[in-house]
Amino acid sequence: MPLTTELAEALALKSGSANQLAYLGRLWHAYVWMEGDAATATDARTRIAEGINGQLATARIRITRGFQAYDPVVRRGRPQRYVALAATLSAGADGGVGEARAVIEWIKGTRDLAGLSDAAQEFAVISHFAELGRGYSSQLDPLYKRLVAIAGAGSAAGAAQQWAELATGWSPVMTYREDSGTDWDPGS
Repeated sequence: MPLTTELAEALALKSGSANQLAYLGRLWHAYVWMEGDAATATDARTRIAEGINGQLATARIRITRGFQAYDPVVRRGRPQRYVALAATLSAGADGGVGEARAVIEWIKGTRDLAGLSDAAQEFAVISHFAELGRGYSSQLDPLYKRLVAIAGAGSAAGAAQQWAELATGWSPVMTYREDSGTDWDPGS
């Protein structure tokens, strides 16, 4: 299916929903991340970014390219790292239990993106769009399981600890520098 058709299908889904962001992330992965032709990838990146930015305008979140032209970056001002988001999400008296429950409700489609805190909105867009754009589709199920564990934590300290572990232990959280440092070098 051509990008125009798939992009129209994605944009027809509920605006800012987990399904829509995941679909757009998969399109980014297929048409930008995996595309060998720079001109084709640039056109696709522009079209997908414009489409998703229109959907996220009310959240004041923008998608741009990163250091690598194929890398999607989520911005509300300055891009946030997982460690900073987890610290914000777990800062409440409940250690982030409520934030995890809210994100789960958003994933299930019973809460709108606008019904999440600013940090939870950024986390949702990063995890469901940018990480799928980077090829981490298989990590949505492990993420959901981590969120369920946080939501069911028996204490605020336990929930906060699980947010911290997600921010450092979930596969997609590695930065470019960390990830490229693990590449196999046949010369060494």
